[in-house]
Amino acid sequence: MGLAVSAHGLIHLFEGVLPPLIPLLIVKFNTDYFHIGLVVAAFSYAFGFGALPAGILADRVGPRRLISLFLFGTGILSIAVWPVYTVWSSLWSYGIIMGFIGLFCSIYHPAANTLLSLTMTQKGNAFGIHGIAGSIGVALAPILSALLGSMLGWRTPHVIFGMMGVALAFYSLTLPGQVTTTPAEKERPPDTPDEGHTVDWIKIVLFLLSATSLGLTYKGIMTFLPTYMGQRVQLVFFSTNPVALGGTVATIALMAGAWGQYIAGRLVDRFDAEKLYLATILTGMVFVFAMAFSNGLILVGATVIYAFFFFATQPVQNFLISSYFPKHRHGLGYGIHFFLTFGVGSTAAAVAGFLADRLGLESIFIAMTFCFACSAVMVILLIFRTNRSRPGQQRAA
Repeated sequence: MGLAVSAHGLIHLFEGVLPPLIPLLIVKFNTDYFHIGLVVAAFSYAFGFGALPAGILADRVGPRRLISLFLFGTGILSIAVWPVYTVWSSLWSYGIIMGFIGLFCSIYHPAANTLLSLTMTQKGNAFGIHGIAGSIGVALAPILSALLGSMLGWRTPHVIFGMMGVALAFYSLTLPGQVTTTPAEKERPPDTPDEGHTVDWIKIVLFLLSATSLGLTYKGIMTFLPTYMGQRVQLVFFSTNPVALGGTVATIALMAGAWGQYIAGRLVDRFDAEKLYLATILTGMVFVFAMAFSNGLILVGATVIYAFFFFATQPVQNFLISSYFPKHRHGLGYGIHFFLTFGVGSTAAAVAGFLADRLGLESIFIAMTFCFACSAVMVILLIFRTNRSRPGQQRAA
């Protein structure tokens, strides 16, 4: 659990290092929001599309080994941003190396969630604690990246986060490589289905469609949130540094996500997961829409509530995957999930940049409200499907 918690916080530092640097990168590379969005998309496509083979491997070679591979790969490549840019100073060289970093990052989530789903009895609580670490990483990334980048140069946060990754990678090698399972699980051949577990593919498809829509909102909002905050929130002591201002305010607002992860993780073990999922999506949708028309402290407040409810969806999603897929296919389930949310969802980075260049940054939040609504519709259908299937399950029992 300690390795998963530490690595989860770190992976969101790797993921969140670029957005706070956008104002610096636009000047450095003489480019625009759209082309920066393409670099974010290169990272995010690799981050998502690599999750599917990573999930399959997690079922076969063990999740801990994959976590070590993720830490070494991302750590070394992040450190390499400095010498690579020194030799080949272009936006495309930066985009290429970010794509490879994203590929190594894609290993983490399927491996870590498989590890937790197979070793923890109170899954919702475990996913909630694991999610808190991720939310803290998401929240700290804007302020750390913005402050380091504005004071020491845009490559500095890459190098420092990379050194942290390599250090944690060496620690991971001291832990067992195989997941400890129950005697019954050890006796079961790897391709033997769980007894009594029936896969409902309609429920899985509805769930994955809802998760994909939320993945679009995550990448679209998180890519430009620090820049948006820097433009719309004014603090006297940051008046001359919009980069640091945007990163700091985004961090303050996103810290609420950790509480959302924890509370939802506690609740999902006790209440109907699908209905809890719908409630978090609908509430988050309202406040994303409010963010498009807010300034100052009202914008900060709306972002706090959005972050709380958006990140609350994540332990619920992980719990539902562990319920919908048999144990010997958890890695595959998490791989498909992150393939769609981070891979397909990463399309929103470039689309959001396109919208920002032509209609202003506020248009991003209006578009993301529509994606929230699509996700909510899928979950409503999922609840109907779940309610229809329960009488049959009770008769079978």
